[in-house]
Amino acid sequence: MSKVHIFLTSFAILLIMATACSGPQYAVLTSAENGSKVNVRVGGQVIIRLDANPSTGYTWEAKDLDTTMFQQVGDAVFTSSNPGLVGSGGNLVLSFNALKPGSSTLTLIYHRPWEIGVNPVNTFSVTVMIK
Repeated sequence: MSKVHIFLTSFAILLIMATACSGPQYAVLTSAENGSKVNVRVGGQVIIRLDANPSTGYTWEAKDLDTTMFQQVGDAVFTSSNPGLVGSGGNLVLSFNALKPGSSTLTLIYHRPWEIGVNPVNTFSVTVMIK
């Protein structure tokens, strides 16, 4: 084996190991992770699934989203826990792309968007370490 071949093979192995060890590609979070710290890679996603009931007018939304660190992916998606029952609760899923290395807090509030000056009914917050 030539020295160049050995060098390139070693470099490729190190690159693969560095990528694999730099953190998960995505983090799926629920209310159990409220207040915690999570790690994701640049380009990865933070996916948050929280209890919700949009028929009451309440929804989860990002509060003061740091758009230098995160980009919301599409709209929130609701899945009913009982699709045959109109107005039933379920889960709302929000997804965010991790844009660059660093640390930032991702905060969601559960509120009625049209109610101004009213405190949210619930808050979810997580510190995201992006590597």
